[in-house]
Amino acid sequence: LPENLKALFRGVAMMVPDFQIIKKVKMCSVGYKDFDLLSAKFFSLYATCKEQLSNQRHYDWGLRNILSVLRTMGTTKRENETTNEALLVYRTVRDMNLSKLVAQDVQLFLSLLADL
Repeated sequence: LPENLKALFRGVAMMVPDFQIIKKVKMCSVGYKDFDLLSAKFFSLYATCKEQLSNQRHYDWGLRNILSVLRTMGTTKRENETTNEALLVYRTVRDMNLSKLVAQDVQLFLSLLADL
């Protein structure tokens, strides 16, 4: 750009959000007691899915999907306060992502989920 136009624009700094901290804080805020371990497992599952599952346009492993899953985890926790937290996280992540996957990725996703 010419110098006279550059003067009209401000510099903008952007950063990548820290998904691990976001997951940890959201899980703690909705009442999960074992939020540290569960958020780490959730983080590693999504990182692995992003790397190993096929590259589909409709797959969303980003912040939008993470926040949606975390909101649903909070609702699930409030409805089932005495149930094992790891089971609630497993069920929520499975239910919210399984319908989006193509047939070839379903088995891999379920095996990744079972490993955690």
